[in-house]
Amino acid sequence: MPSPYNPTMPATRPVIDAHLHLWDLARLRYSWLDAVPAIRRTFGVEDYRRASAGCGVEKMVFVQCECRPDQYLEEVRFATGQARLDPRIAGVVAYAPLEKGERVEDELAQLAAFPLVKGVRRMYDDDRDVCTSPGFLAGLRRLPAYGYSCDVSVKPPALPGTIRMIGACPDTLFILDHLGKPGIRQGELASFRRHLDALAAFPNVVAKVSGLLTEADWAHWTPGDLAPYVACAVETFGTDRLLFGGDWPVVELAGTYRQWFDVLEGLLAGLSPEERTKVFYTNAARVYRLEENGQKPAR
Repeated sequence: MPSPYNPTMPATRPVIDAHLHLWDLARLRYSWLDAVPAIRRTFGVEDYRRASAGCGVEKMVFVQCECRPDQYLEEVRFATGQARLDPRIAGVVAYAPLEKGERVEDELAQLAAFPLVKGVRRMYDDDRDVCTSPGFLAGLRRLPAYGYSCDVSVKPPALPGTIRMIGACPDTLFILDHLGKPGIRQGELASFRRHLDALAAFPNVVAKVSGLLTEADWAHWTPGDLAPYVACAVETFGTDRLLFGGDWPVVELAGTYRQWFDVLEGLLAGLSPEERTKVFYTNAARVYRLEENGQKPAR
């Protein structure tokens, strides 16, 4: 039986990991893992403790992992159970079928029974047009009533539609995962900058500096490959609107958690200590409301 989290020494720096994945293959079905056998096994909080040891992680946000859609509540129950083992899991981003429009109220009401749920994510790379459909927009507009944000995880071809979607939902808080998954291995910096400029123009958008190793050449990436993308994110969003994310265990496809953490610390070394604290801790606490006691706004 896994043991509850009990740190043996205090963290040397405060860190919130705003993008953590965990999954139990005996409990839930993740068909996408069939294509990435290197990480096609169960990952729990004890594995994460070992991977992130020494990085000073004080809190984490669990992000839905694309299990079978009808299993979304069971995934939230799983994440809640992992949080009992490691109470550093202070927030959960759950799946929700936003395309149902006003009818997504049923799912949102079910999610509201779980105090750790802070937001939702519904990926749509395989159907890029859905994000601007009337139903999807109506679903997004229901999120503020529950105090929920929306994580957006898309590849570059879906960003133009995503920009239109965000413009149609000014009252919803959007969190751009993985800086929009830039084409680092292809050197697609100019289009990345255009998209990031457009997204940062919306005051209701923040971005996660996460998932960049797996957008670079898995076997041959260097910190220099990532540097212009991180620099562009800092220049575009500023240090008040960027969040650190480990994207573990997906990051293991291209490197270790510690490698990504150390590389990002190095790339942000030119920032002031206060600015680095914002990126690595303060912004995630504010955006995901991790200091709240689980109370939901009235609906």
